[in-house]
Amino acid sequence: MTFQLCYTSTAITEMQRQDLVDLLTVSRRNNARLGITGLLLYSSDRFIQLLEGDEAQVRKLYELIRRDKRHRDVTLVSEEHVEARECPDWSMGFQAMPESEWLEFPNADGSERGLRPMVEAMGRAKAILQRVRERGLDPEREL
Repeated sequence: MTFQLCYTSTAITEMQRQDLVDLLTVSRRNNARLGITGLLLYSSDRFIQLLEGDEAQVRKLYELIRRDKRHRDVTLVSEEHVEARECPDWSMGFQAMPESEWLEFPNADGSERGLRPMVEAMGRAKAILQRVRERGLDPEREL
């Protein structure tokens, strides 16, 4: 069993290419050290991230992320124990998404924060993850 946690957030400022490269470089190094794997989806100024690993380590990392001043509206989407990791080989997979795909996620203004949109968002993140794998894309590539 492994622990999975998914959250959404909004960047305080628009992320430029180098900002994303820097974020991924540090995240991948730290996650590898902690035994955490996952996937970060990004569109415009919004993120959805799936973290997985030892529950204590994932929760500790999430608390650090939650307090990070580079983003706001950090919202826990789901947390669960699963049989196996979804991203066993990715210290932090990354996929930029077109705005049209992001529209399927819950609104940042809280207008659709019920349980159903959150569950659907997590399902959508897993579906995107599966599509990335099926296409043979490398989400840990350099941007």
